[in-house]
Amino acid sequence: MNGTYKKTWIVLACLFAMTSIAFAQAGRGKGRLTGSVVNEKGDPVAGATVKLEFEKGGLKDETVTNAKGEWSFISLGTGGVLLIVIADGYLDGSAQAQVQQLEKNPPVRILLREDRERKARVKDEASMLELERGNQLFNERKFDEALDIYSKFAEINPNVYQIYFNIGDTYREKGDFDKANEQYAIAQAKAKEKADVVMQAKALASFGEICLRQEKFKEAGDYFAQSIALNPKDEILAYNVAEIFFGRNQTDKAIEYYQLAIQIKPAWSEPYLKMGYAYLNKGEMAKAVEQLKEFLKHDPESPQAPVVQSLIDSLANVK
Repeated sequence: MNGTYKKTWIVLACLFAMTSIAFAQAGRGKGRLTGSVVNEKGDPVAGATVKLEFEKGGLKDETVTNAKGEWSFISLGTGGVLLIVIADGYLDGSAQAQVQQLEKNPPVRILLREDRERKARVKDEASMLELERGNQLFNERKFDEALDIYSKFAEINPNVYQIYFNIGDTYREKGDFDKANEQYAIAQAKAKEKADVVMQAKALASFGEICLRQEKFKEAGDYFAQSIALNPKDEILAYNVAEIFFGRNQTDKAIEYYQLAIQIKPAWSEPYLKMGYAYLNKGEMAKAVEQLKEFLKHDPESPQAPVVQSLIDSLANVK
């Protein structure tokens, strides 16, 4: 392929990737996610508020557990979600999950611990609304305002240690890498206390991203390797590492981790799509088409399907 064609398809890849993100942010689809909330004795917690938010922005929803402690969300798109549970008399609980549209999603069981210091806590509803405002400000790149909200939320809700990732990410975007790493370290320590390997692995990946931004490539690779080794069955983690590399234009490394995500969960469609864009950016059209077709095979009813099919048809006409 000559240079002109290659540049053209790189631009197209970026445009299609942006379209893909726009669809993903909508968060709507045919997926269903269910689960339960229990206390330390294993008894169901009725009347608990369960909040759902897609990790990359977009759809937010909430529901309340029934008498059996069960909850469910319907009409969800594909993607990673954060679940936060609030119930009187308990510390806030949280969990992450990956939603798929074309297969049954495993139920998510969330454990709530008794709040033995409830008198010292502030009601959460206002702070949850503030957290949503903080996320909006972060997306608008109003980092100082977002940081102020995240810091106040952490004071009120220290048990929701995912907030330290929000604070760390904000410092990272401000270019204050030392403070970002301090926050990731807090999240890592709290995750260790809870034996939460998912969040420990996420902390390692966050350290890796900081190293990557500082062009400390060996250190970044070491952190990412440790992250995957700690949680080798987490396809979301592998995918997120791939996204970090893709965002830094390190296409070969991105493809490596997209492939790992697929090895862990072959039926997940999103890594095929992104790997298709990655090959497109490399100018390897045949491999790009192959991966894009795999995406359509695994998620033919995706809102992105018409766009992807159009791209495949366009590539077929390129000599």
